[in-house]
Amino acid sequence: MLALREAIGKLGWQAQVWKGSSVACVDAASEPREIGLENLYRRLRREPRERWPEMLADLLGSVPAEAATPPDNLNDVAAQILVRLGPPVSGQNAEADVWSQVLVEDHLSALLVIDYPSSMSYVTEKMIASSGQTGAYWYERALANLQGKTEASCFAPVHDESGLLQAQVADAYDSSRALLLDALVPGHDENGFYVIVPSRDHCFVLPVTAETLTLAPWLRTIATKMCKEMPYPISPELFWVRGGFWHHFAIERAGEEVLVKPPAAFVEVMARLRPEMDVADEADGDDDEQDDSGTGLC
Repeated sequence: MLALREAIGKLGWQAQVWKGSSVACVDAASEPREIGLENLYRRLRREPRERWPEMLADLLGSVPAEAATPPDNLNDVAAQILVRLGPPVSGQNAEADVWSQVLVEDHLSALLVIDYPSSMSYVTEKMIASSGQTGAYWYERALANLQGKTEASCFAPVHDESGLLQAQVADAYDSSRALLLDALVPGHDENGFYVIVPSRDHCFVLPVTAETLTLAPWLRTIATKMCKEMPYPISPELFWVRGGFWHHFAIERAGEEVLVKPPAAFVEVMARLRPEMDVADEADGDDDEQDDSGTGLC
């Protein structure tokens, strides 16, 4: 907090409201700014503390004022619309009327953003209504823009034994590339993928096969650990993605036991790949690819 106060002073900003998890400020041009404290701390905590004021001033000063000012017409920035994954919209984002699409109820949402060279701003329901287009239109446009800036080889192996893949573009949209799996990692339509998105900059994908079927608890452990440590956390959970539909793959610990509760649609995959495994009674019966609840996007 002391380092942040010093950085704000160096920039000529004024702190107006300290909210606990964020600080409302006005910059030197009297434009409003909102500073999230947790993500800043996660980015700095491994650096020497004497460098924090300087680093904070650099980070905050790199955010252009245009990111804090909504465009007059969303169509004017159509090429800059991208998609971000995040936790369910709540708190500050909900108050700001940020547009979102539920991917997995209570666990994961997709949000639209306007991308700038060193920052981004969220697309709101009001901005979409004023554009003359629907949220679905802008969501598809965001996916097309993301695919246009993504090389087909962006998922690279990071664990030879398991075949685990990681998106490695490092442009603040790697987690979002989990929405493009069928195009970027083709050939897995039948069984789909295990997916973890512990933070904005980390997306790990493992195609489901007879060999990888039992690695779900391992992936859940990775997601949990990284979500606690990385800046811009998203989810500590494991997901199963097939054909653009997202499902929560529940894994719980009871003492020394690991309880695996796959989504109902996954039971057929398990039975086909490993018929000796009897897990039908553990399936989460609330998940179904064929429903129209909005938890999956094609």
